Amino acid sequence: MDREYLQKLQTLVQNDDHLPADAKNALLELVTQAQESAPSPVEGEADTPSPLKSAVEELEAAHPEITAFLNRTAVALGNMGI
Repeated sequence: MDREYLQKLQTLVQNDDHLPADAKNALLELVTQAQESAPSPVEGEADTPSPLKSAVEELEAAHPEITAFLNRTAVALGNMGI
């Protein structure tokens, strides 16, 4: 996962007013950890760090509507080139 993607994810989470505060804080902490431990970019690398992936899966199970909204937002931003 590249650092640019992690930065975009961090911005999306920080700006989302629908996430519960505890979920937002947990996600921001995991994104920060992923940023700190992210290896140098390697071409073709597409694996998500397991703690982040696990947290996202837990959030998705607990709050499916919020994660669907975040997914749609991320896709829309990606389609706009952001």
